[in-house]
Amino acid sequence: MKYAQLEWNNGTPYSPEFGDVYYSENSGIEETLHVFLRQNQLPQRWQQDERFVIAETGFGTGLNFIVTMKMWLQSTTDQACLHFISIEKHPVAPLDLSRLARQWPELEPYYAELIKLYPPPVPGMHLLEFAGGRIRLHLIFDEIDHALERINFKVDAWYLDGFAPSRNPAMWSDRVFELIARFTAVGGSFATYTASGAVRRGLTEAGFVVQKAAGFGNKRDMLCGFIFEQRCYVVDQPWYILPDFSSQDKHAAIIGAGLAGLAVAWALIKRGWKITLLDRHAGIAGEASGNPAGVLMPRLSRHESLDSRFYINAYVYAMHCLDDLQMAVDDPFWFKAGSVLVEQADKMKQMCDSHQFPEDFISYVDSDATKKVTGVDLNRDALFFAGAGWVNVKRLCNVVSRVCGDALTYRQAEVADIRFNHGAWQVIDQHNDTVLTTECIVLANGASARQFSVLQWLPVEPVRGQLTLAPQSDKSRNIKCAISAERYITPVYGGRHIVGASYRRCDQSAALSASEQQENINGINRLVPEMLDSHSELSGRVACRAVAIDRVPVAGAVPNAEAFEKDYRDLHHGKPAGHYPAGTYLPGLYLSTAHGSRGLASCFISGGLIAAMISGEPMPVDKDVVDYLSPARFIIRRLKRSRG
Repeated sequence: MKYAQLEWNNGTPYSPEFGDVYYSENSGIEETLHVFLRQNQLPQRWQQDERFVIAETGFGTGLNFIVTMKMWLQSTTDQACLHFISIEKHPVAPLDLSRLARQWPELEPYYAELIKLYPPPVPGMHLLEFAGGRIRLHLIFDEIDHALERINFKVDAWYLDGFAPSRNPAMWSDRVFELIARFTAVGGSFATYTASGAVRRGLTEAGFVVQKAAGFGNKRDMLCGFIFEQRCYVVDQPWYILPDFSSQDKHAAIIGAGLAGLAVAWALIKRGWKITLLDRHAGIAGEASGNPAGVLMPRLSRHESLDSRFYINAYVYAMHCLDDLQMAVDDPFWFKAGSVLVEQADKMKQMCDSHQFPEDFISYVDSDATKKVTGVDLNRDALFFAGAGWVNVKRLCNVVSRVCGDALTYRQAEVADIRFNHGAWQVIDQHNDTVLTTECIVLANGASARQFSVLQWLPVEPVRGQLTLAPQSDKSRNIKCAISAERYITPVYGGRHIVGASYRRCDQSAALSASEQQENINGINRLVPEMLDSHSELSGRVACRAVAIDRVPVAGAVPNAEAFEKDYRDLHHGKPAGHYPAGTYLPGLYLSTAHGSRGLASCFISGGLIAAMISGEPMPVDKDVVDYLSPARFIIRRLKRSRG
């Protein structure tokens, strides 16, 4: 994906590809106010609710979003949240956004914040948070129909923008209108600058009541309207339909005080929740999240896939979260010096060619450039992750706990089971006593989640990993950024490097292994001969991370396994999806686990996903990613293969 190529005509951005301007030459701000806000009856309508959803076809220069954000912040309370979903196939470059901002001094501070958070041009949904979470921008870089097929929310008001129907017909097809109507809430509205007859007929056919209104500038007419009843649509995978959840007191218990649990806690607290965090250790981050280092890096595939799309979007979101958290404290934990991945050259080239990453995001670099970036002679080509780095994970967990403030309460408890009784969950300790009762529980305790009676079917296992703390050498002290290959190594920190990590299944021993220490050192020395002294006295740390059978994180609502077995027992017959009911889920129970070796990338977006589910908000990822991460996937896959 590449940035749009703009031309500027008397200060107005113009697309030579589509032969059209991005907004009216008369006044872009006034056009946005007249066409999109007034004709959607905003801000009057959004003052009735604490949450409002706007969706836009064509983010363009971001002007509609910026003007809407300014109006929202001026006219709503601190508790109100705007979700603004916008789809764009040709992202405008940050430099062009900066040039645009200078034309309107009153909007420049808002544009500055947008440019600071603006994602690289990679496909998928990017969640950007403004004004302490009062505004959440879901920016989707994708084809319009492909993006609309993968959304999972109901929209209160649509901004139908984009270039003129005659110049960009793909934005105004009947399929697009059908999808827009499908995802519009009853009573929801639309507005668009065009008065095209084809657009009017398409929206009417889709179910909108359409009317003309006075246009802006040189346009005599425009269209706007509402939808007053929702048609029935066949759902492709009804087993992934989630029930609504509501809570009277907005209190949740989270079991597991590592990064996965803390990320969920932080996301919920930003939404006004109170959290009780439970763990068997005396303090937070007692397991793998207590490690002194971890490298932030997405998992990539040779070709575009759902897995790599999830990890790339999660990686971008994690960098924003780490930046925000680091700004909140003086104590450094996020060492953002970039990182390199050393793999097979042909595999790395395929990755870059397939995904077409921008060079300032992920780039293929030769051995000379690699030496310049890392400070040591690897004598190999590599992938360079420009905005990445390494993290002191234990310190990160402490920071997340600190920013959660009084809304987070920590309790040490040995949780033996959870039981649903009379509409609430009971947390049971090893003495069979009830520790607490709550409507909502999130399980983030790694593979230990399988110990609970409702999750014994979950195919997640612990995998032992051992880190080595290695003294610096004359060669290694020159390392400038994290290097990942067979093993990873950080720059010098406190006179030592952190080297990791071993990967041992079926081994939960907590004792340091001399052989694993040597394997870690050898893995680095195979990268650069004699980088580390293999005979020096070494220290280290052992912890287990959770890994699912398919090596994909598990994040989402927990299915009622017994009901799934009954409702979908004949899935292997291949009947149409319409023959099956919606999935039955255990009320108020959620999972965030199996983040494996990429938890720094996946934990934050998974926390946001679960918080959105609990709060009934638009998800921070595409619907197919939500289903990809769902705990229910294991039962569904097994039933599809089953013969009885």
